Amino acid sequence: MKYPVSLHFSTCGICGRRADGIGCSPDGWMPAVWVCNDCGPVRARRVARMRDFDLVERKAFTLAAQRAGQFLDTIGKTDFACLTTEEYETFLRAFQTHFIEAIRQMVEGGPTA
Repeated sequence: MKYPVSLHFSTCGICGRRADGIGCSPDGWMPAVWVCNDCGPVRARRVARMRDFDLVERKAFTLAAQRAGQFLDTIGKTDFACLTTEEYETFLRAFQTHFIEAIRQMVEGGPTA
């Protein structure tokens, strides 16, 4: 992938959630990078200029896995088969939240640790 998570109009090109009809097109050419309200057009312009988004995604994935793993440490379970439905959903929610947070911070050039 060259830069954004998605160039599809219904998916945010930064966090992968549902886009809200906000788009940015580098130099006015299509395809545009569509984003959600939370990521916004300023981040969309930054993403449109990024060339190593796969690296950003890999770093965000690693950070999100570490942070979501902290949830498992707090409940004292590391075997997914032993998790209740609620615990598993909480783990997934933690991973998704931290993944999106890390990508947005990297797009902005801020710290991710």
